[in-house]
Amino acid sequence: MNLLSVAGLPELVLAFSFLLVATMLAWRFDLPFVIPASGALEFTGMSYGVPLSLIGVLGLYLIVTKQVRRLIYYCLAAIAYGVILIAHFNVKLWMSLVNPTSWDDFYWKTDQALRPLVDSAFAVHRGADMILPVGEHLYLFAFLAMFAGSIIVHSAQCFVVFRKVIFTAMLVHVLGALSYLVMPAVGPFLYEQGVNALETARQVHMYGGYQALVAGGRPWIVSEGSQYMFAAVAAMPSLHVASSAVFVYFAWKHVRWLGVAYLPLFTFIIFEAVATRWHYWIDVAAGLALTALAIAITTALFRSFEAEEAALLR
Repeated sequence: MNLLSVAGLPELVLAFSFLLVATMLAWRFDLPFVIPASGALEFTGMSYGVPLSLIGVLGLYLIVTKQVRRLIYYCLAAIAYGVILIAHFNVKLWMSLVNPTSWDDFYWKTDQALRPLVDSAFAVHRGADMILPVGEHLYLFAFLAMFAGSIIVHSAQCFVVFRKVIFTAMLVHVLGALSYLVMPAVGPFLYEQGVNALETARQVHMYGGYQALVAGGRPWIVSEGSQYMFAAVAAMPSLHVASSAVFVYFAWKHVRWLGVAYLPLFTFIIFEAVATRWHYWIDVAAGLALTALAIAITTALFRSFEAEEAALLR
């Protein structure tokens, strides 16, 4: 039997393998695991109700339509994704303690060499802000719209593609968290303010937590880590861009109308990642490269499973 045919198995293997790696990092550097506090998302202006509502809506749809196989997979994948996100944000929180070397000066120099592109990102933001009254909120909600759209549309169509979307998105979070530790950076907001006032305010909050973490180390994580879990800073690579690219790739390949709808949102996310000064341009390039690697791994892994599914349909 092809193990990939067991609903949720590769997703759970990926999740708990990553958790094992994170546990080994925690043991090696004497770092504590934390779980998010109830108010950990408040600084984003979003409550847990938003992602939980998205999960609930899809779960209800699968129950009503009696798609038992997909519902079982969905529940197992939700567990796997939850494990990955907890491990991911812990590793991100530990970044400066695992590898205290900062590459911000180097990345800043690359941005100065690409200054016209940085200025063009500022211009794109200003243009979007004039057209859309919610321009400053669009960076987060464009991503959420793509995430929700991909989950809903792909889950209603090809089950194999749906699994590949989920697995690739999970893999981006796994590879991304480990990438944070290689050449870590905080972000270009250290050198100049971005043009999105909302994101600038979030940067003040998150950088304050980062400074307290560097000063306080392990005891600070124990006492404050749960509240700041989603407020950890890490610029390299841009996982906002990387995750969005996953949704664009699968939509463009399998549901072309959805891919076309995503293109303006994805373009905005790329430029806004720089305009907010969350990211250097090199972070964007690294994020896209990470997506390409994750897609290649997923494609190779699911090739035999896709062949089996295709044979059953003949």
